[in-house]
Amino acid sequence: MKPTYIYNLDDRPPIRHALLYSFQWAMIMFPGLIITASLSVGSFPSGALDKVYFLQMTLLTSGLFTWLQSVWGHRYPLLEGPSTALMLAFILVAPLGLPTIQGGMILGAALLILTVLSRQLDRVTVFFTPNVIGVILMLVSLGLIRPLIGFMTGGSTTEGGVFLISVFLVLLIAGLSHWLQGFWKTVSILLGMILGSLLFYFLGHLSFAELAGSTWLSFSLLKLPSSPGFHWQAVIAFACAYLAVMVNSLGSLQGIAVITDEQRLKTSIRRGLLFNGLAGICCGIFGVVGTVSFSMSPGVVLVLRVASRYAVGYCGLLLLAAAFFPKLAALLSLVPAPVVGAALCVGLGGQIGIGISTIASKPLTSRDYFVVGVPLLLGTLVGFLPQTLFDALPGSLQIFVANSLITGIFLVLILEHVLLRKRDSALKNSDGKARMKIRSF
Repeated sequence: MKPTYIYNLDDRPPIRHALLYSFQWAMIMFPGLIITASLSVGSFPSGALDKVYFLQMTLLTSGLFTWLQSVWGHRYPLLEGPSTALMLAFILVAPLGLPTIQGGMILGAALLILTVLSRQLDRVTVFFTPNVIGVILMLVSLGLIRPLIGFMTGGSTTEGGVFLISVFLVLLIAGLSHWLQGFWKTVSILLGMILGSLLFYFLGHLSFAELAGSTWLSFSLLKLPSSPGFHWQAVIAFACAYLAVMVNSLGSLQGIAVITDEQRLKTSIRRGLLFNGLAGICCGIFGVVGTVSFSMSPGVVLVLRVASRYAVGYCGLLLLAAAFFPKLAALLSLVPAPVVGAALCVGLGGQIGIGISTIASKPLTSRDYFVVGVPLLLGTLVGFLPQTLFDALPGSLQIFVANSLITGIFLVLILEHVLLRKRDSALKNSDGKARMKIRSF
């Protein structure tokens, strides 16, 4: 049984409400965009890349394709932002120079588009059973534990009080989402962020200096950093990364479809992946990290009780505007990291619940416990291993082995369809309906 929403998938909220919803989405997404920009620019020697330009272009591409996807692409309430797999490829290929990164990302994205246009996706989606979908949804949340710790502690390893405040805000936001009614229920994350920001302001941990010093308007992003170049190592690395993007997007789309509308999923998968490929080409031209559909969105939808794709579309326009108005970008970035971490924690917690519900949508057998549990455990474990363990591996292989999401997805697919595969009779009796449903995508 699907949740009930104040605004459903194709509803258009009043503009004043839609802007508030979009502001909540933007505040959740904006810190992640800054982190991506910082890590990517930091992979180059100091001064080699313009950080302001990189952040502006990241805002522009994320905002543009969030809007395009929600209105014309997959048409689901999913944020589009920098892919972790593509960011890792970006960092690994950085020693070869930015032009090589640009060429690799363009060709990797082109291969994704060719896969969509060749109509091979039906052969892929058949592998996404309820076990696989549920594990992917939970892996996204569990894979973000390390950065979530950094947010909720404010990057400090000595001030436990900051973490306790963040935990208090988690409980506050969850409580507001549960107890408030009507419109106020839908802005529970925004209310929690405002209250949390005010609390940190009175504690002396919130400064408006950056907001006062930022300019109102800037068009410095209207330039190309360099001309794309091509190198086989970069092409292989980004081709592997775009395979991860395809898997990630399939999981994201199927996850949001479970709680909104599954009827449009077959068309949405093709359109969504096609736009992911177009976004990669665009990002490759401008030398930034390509985008993917974010899997954390279902958890946020459940908290807000707003499933309108147009509300997410407005978020895209807000991010797009922030690329040209640094003052607006500075305003969004004022929210303290522990407050953002608290909001993310609530959304990701809801997503874990969705994953459990998806897995439990069919009768479970003893093999399902291992199919689900082992990938979750090992996938989460990989995220906490030191990067030096994988330095001896080829760069393209590091993209998979050192990534908790990709490792977990690989393991659940192997266990579900190879090592612990159900017998044909069991498939027909206990899981036939689920497999028929997957085949219909």
